[in-house]
Amino acid sequence: AGALALGRGGERGAVLAGVVLGADEGLEEGLRDDFRAAGLYHLLAVSGQNVAYVAIGAVTVVWLLGLGQLVGQAAAIGAILAYVLAVGWQPSVVRAGVAGSLAALACLVSRPRDSWHFLAVGGLVLLAWTPASLLEPGFQLSFAAVAAILLTVPRLQALRAAYPLPGTLVGAVGVAAACGIATAPILWLRFGAVPLWTVPANALAEPAMPPLLAFGLLAALVEPVSPSAAGALAWLAGWCAAWITACARLVAGLPYAETSSPLVLVAPLVLVGGVWWLRRLGVRTRVLVAGGAAALAGLVGWWALRPAPVWPVPEGLRVSFLDVGQGDAVLVEVPAGAILVDQGPPEAGVAERLRRAGLRSLSALVLTHPERDHVGGAPDVLRRLRVGSVLDPGLRANGPERRAALEAAREHDVPVAVARRGDVFRLGRLVLRVLWPDGPGARGEDPNRRAIVLLASYGRVDVLLTADAETDVTGPLLRRPVEVLKVAHHGSEDPGLPGALSRLRPLVAVISVGQGNDYGHPRAETVAALQAVPALRLYRTDEDGSVVVESDGRRLAVRRGAPVR
Repeated sequence: AGALALGRGGERGAVLAGVVLGADEGLEEGLRDDFRAAGLYHLLAVSGQNVAYVAIGAVTVVWLLGLGQLVGQAAAIGAILAYVLAVGWQPSVVRAGVAGSLAALACLVSRPRDSWHFLAVGGLVLLAWTPASLLEPGFQLSFAAVAAILLTVPRLQALRAAYPLPGTLVGAVGVAAACGIATAPILWLRFGAVPLWTVPANALAEPAMPPLLAFGLLAALVEPVSPSAAGALAWLAGWCAAWITACARLVAGLPYAETSSPLVLVAPLVLVGGVWWLRRLGVRTRVLVAGGAAALAGLVGWWALRPAPVWPVPEGLRVSFLDVGQGDAVLVEVPAGAILVDQGPPEAGVAERLRRAGLRSLSALVLTHPERDHVGGAPDVLRRLRVGSVLDPGLRANGPERRAALEAAREHDVPVAVARRGDVFRLGRLVLRVLWPDGPGARGEDPNRRAIVLLASYGRVDVLLTADAETDVTGPLLRRPVEVLKVAHHGSEDPGLPGALSRLRPLVAVISVGQGNDYGHPRAETVAALQAVPALRLYRTDEDGSVVVESDGRRLAVRRGAPVR
């Protein structure tokens, strides 16, 4: 890492660290998105190519020193193990390290090599050490891609022997296509989107990988002897990183760079099956069938790949009280990002609705308290959208939905923070203050009484988000006016509400409630107390649908219905 830093910092340095060491923490989120959309994100994880260069470098050094093959292969194994230890216990690293070590060992004992055996041993090592790796996206993507390569390469060699095609082009395009087809189902199931231009993207970026790895690893080798030479090598590697970055940005900016349509999973199977079937027909029939299939594929492709919706970024503050039936889900947005406070019950499909409307990432996810109608949709949101962090009340009271949400956060490496009274979070001009809870509470305590209560402030506008905490909890927390109030607990009976309204004096109140629910929400007493407040505008998601409040920090505008339906 120190040798790479001698060349060039900033964006190039971050990409260098990602490619050589698998350390992509320094990448900006926008650049990460470009790598994902272009189908190049795998370059930022250590792979077999890296391990091969380490082994080749070790053998070359031993050869230059005039030592024998035995020392060379032993040095290769030692270098591979050291590299694996340096970059960490990642599925792709362990798989490649095991395969490289076995290949060197095979040379030492003069035994034939078998790539499928190497792949199987790598999988067994990983699963023996961490059985849960089987469920991780990294394990699934890494082993699916390598299996596709092992299946494809012999057929590509046969194709080159039968037709006068450029070997480099056939190899690059064929391997990229095979890996793209093999990993598409995993990407769609895990992340809800598949990059469509991954083959040309990899064909463009791949030529820069060998020199980047060679210069980067050589820089690390010579840095203890000559830092200036290491700096020059790292500088050259930085230019290779700049090319790969340019490829990612170029391809990510193309139309239809990503698609969430499930048709992308069926298309490769239909294509392969169609080619096999056509080969069994006569020439004239082939032409007619191929022409009809091409026309049909064009129509289906146009429908599946039509421009994806783009989420409109707000000019100021936008708070959407989503209609999720009997539950809560509040999307708080500013130009700097979005925060989803509660995610409704699973059947509301909040994640799918957000993606369908064009939203792909959230700065934070708030789990106000462990109840199904508030956090039941959280695991799906964590799987389908990119989430920066999770805010959890850290209660002793627990539930299966909260456990599933925290497990999904761990699975996708999303950090979890515990909310406590007095905590303050900022997102651009948005200030988010935690008013409650002040502790984890007792194990048998009603979780509604320990729900996260938030005050979202933007300029002069305050929005009080109470979750299910009624006025016996929230009454002492805030004694100044607010502009917008999310009525607690879906409008349940709350004897302290009239007194709280006299202090808060909201201009807008929203009840998140399901139509015809079994609880009789909202209660008549609660509605009457709200309607008794002069100039208060009351909205209900069971009657008005999703309610959107927008503000420039001074004035309010409210509309019923929202892009997320």
